[in-house]
Amino acid sequence: MDGPGLSRRELRILVGIEEELRTDDRLDRAMRTMRRGPGWLLDRVLRLTLRVPAAALAVLLALSAGLLAVSADEHSPAVLTVFALFWAPTLLLSVTRLVARRRGLRR
Repeated sequence: MDGPGLSRRELRILVGIEEELRTDDRLDRAMRTMRRGPGWLLDRVLRLTLRVPAAALAVLLALSAGLLAVSADEHSPAVLTVFALFWAPTLLLSVTRLVARRRGLRR
């Protein structure tokens, strides 16, 4: 540790604070068993989706809209399948970007 150490008075105050905090069983257990919370996976996914360029999302949105228009005229399973293949990632990417923005995550 750089610099001067704590004085005797400061050490006594620190020991008193630590002893007082140890009387709180819930806090003591939480400090001993510190782990990542359940939201760490969601945060990681949100940060990864922020790396996807906005242009890719725009292309997916345009393709989905175009395929939706085509599938309205053509009632073939192939067109509906292609639409679904583009629509699902578009929806997931859009929703995760909105959630990331709502949480205040930035690129």
